[in-house]
This record gives sequence, C-alpha cells and structure tokens, in this order.
Amino acid sequence: MIRKERKDKMFFLVEQWEQSGQSQRSFAMANGMKLYTFRYWVNKYRSKEQATGGFVQLNGPCSTNLLIRYPNGIELHVPLSTPVSLLKCLIRM
Repeated sequence: MIRKERKDKMFFLVEQWEQSGQSQRSFAMANGMKLYTFRYWVNKYRSKEQATGGFVQLNGPCSTNLLIRYPNGIELHVPLSTPVSLLKCLIRM
C-alpha cells in the first residue's frame, strides 16, 4: 500500500472511531491495531485538521443528502454520513 493510500485508510478509521463512541483501546483492538499505532494516527489526523482549518459543522435545516456540483455540470448526491476524508477527495476532483 502506498503512503497516501495508507494515510487515507487510517484517517478514515479515525473518523469511524470518532463516530463510534468506543474508546481508542477497544476500537484499535477491534480493528487489529496496536493502541500506540492508532493513537499516532489520531494525533496526526487532529494536527492536520487544526493546520488546515478542517471542515466546519453546520447546523441548519436537516437533509439526508449533500450535493456536490462540479464545474462541468455533473451533480453528485452523497449521504450526510459520508466520511469527511471521502468528501475531501470528491471535492478535489
């Protein structure tokens, strides 16, 4: 696995953990990782979010989908539960 793929995979796992309500220890064990490895990626993810400003949570009218409209006119509807890392990839396309 190349570096970017590994980073994306680990950031995806960190986002899953944040939504799971589990402790870092139990989440790491459930996903076959050593606790210190998982903590490394949590810290890396958090420092990246602080450095880039990250996404801001919006509170407003509830919807079930998010719309991404590309300059060529293509529209992509994705569920609100889509992980932030995937949304970032889709926005950069």
